[in-house]
Amino acid sequence: MKQKIEQLEPQLAQKLGVPLKSILHELQHSVPEHYQVRISLLDANRRKKRSDASADNWSPDSGRIEVWFEPGDAQAAVSQPASARNDRSKQSEPGVDVHPSEADPLRVLVAALDRAESRPGWNFVPLKKFRDEILPAELVPSMQTDVERQNVLRSAIEKRLVLVGKVPNPKAPEFPVTTVRLNRLMPEVKTLLGQTVDADLDFRPIEIRGEPLSATILRERR
Repeated sequence: MKQKIEQLEPQLAQKLGVPLKSILHELQHSVPEHYQVRISLLDANRRKKRSDASADNWSPDSGRIEVWFEPGDAQAAVSQPASARNDRSKQSEPGVDVHPSEADPLRVLVAALDRAESRPGWNFVPLKKFRDEILPAELVPSMQTDVERQNVLRSAIEKRLVLVGKVPNPKAPEFPVTTVRLNRLMPEVKTLLGQTVDADLDFRPIEIRGEPLSATILRERR
């Protein structure tokens, strides 16, 4: 089976991480230990290659590589004392699986969406871009395939940790953009982000009849 772009990008990031940090250190530009290298493979027009495309579709002759550093939130959480991690896990509400683990896909997803929402110039986060480009860049063993990532995203939506909406598409007004954003009122979201949870906050999601919104949204493959 041929390798895909979504598989090649994290492999390149893993191999470049240590030597790139060493080079920057020699040039007196130290990078914090918990920062991780992220890589995107682009075409000649600087457009992101499709995550599910064959890796053979990218070539150094015409393609480009985008490299940047991002804080490794999951690794930072693991480096904290066990007592602090246990205190945070006790703050989560019953019925929601919140485990402060390095490989916890739900924590990684929430952290990735939090960073995407904070990117300069971004007024919203498109569902398709988050699902097909941002999540595949996360180096998590339990989110290496499209199915695994969609399952985690579907779970986050069904638990109301992630909200789905629509915004006007400036390029094609007749086709609104499906977006995702963190439900920052949820105590579980604050816990996953390592923020203090207000004990007096009494927010509970409302049950809505019909097919789960996540099932409808995740079928969209535009």
